[in-house]
Amino acid sequence: MARNRNVNFNMSRGRRLTETDRLSIAKERAQGVAAADLAARHGVSLKSIYNAANHARERQLANGSRPKVIGLRVSERELERFDAALQGYGIVSRTDALRGLMAAADKILKPDERIADRLEGMSAQINRVGNNVNQVARRMNEARRRGEPLPYSAESHAHMRELAGFVFQMADQIQEMFYARRGDLELEVTKALAHLIPDGDRGSVLDAD
Repeated sequence: MARNRNVNFNMSRGRRLTETDRLSIAKERAQGVAAADLAARHGVSLKSIYNAANHARERQLANGSRPKVIGLRVSERELERFDAALQGYGIVSRTDALRGLMAAADKILKPDERIADRLEGMSAQINRVGNNVNQVARRMNEARRRGEPLPYSAESHAHMRELAGFVFQMADQIQEMFYARRGDLELEVTKALAHLIPDGDRGSVLDAD
């Protein structure tokens, strides 16, 4: 009989426990129910049962040092998107996920000084090029008011080409910074939630990032 029980729960290791399952398992373990019986009933491995019991116990201890409670109202669409994002990590507890993100807020919400420095450099450069173009436009406006031929010289053309080239270059650099920043944020979020990601999914999530 014990052999059949082991076969049954080993064949179903892919099932994920919900937060309700974990709390129920922890309660029954505290009442003396055997881990093997719980594993067979829930269709998971013994390791999952032990992890669930430990998780619930750690959560109860942690809640004792967290007297503050916050409330949050969201739309149905916002909640669906958040749940979908958590599902991508294999996380079932919204509360634990929000707590993990809050704990990492100093890293996730911290301004990127590298991007700020690069944008400041771009601003100085575009001001220099823009001044040259403004001078070209001013000379052309003055000539138009006097009824004279527009003084569009080779130098003027060079300034316009420089401005156009810089605009395209700046667009590429901003796109590069955007993707780099997005990658950094995704890595920080993964680190913040790593302790909640099931063991079987942790490697694939980190590899994807």
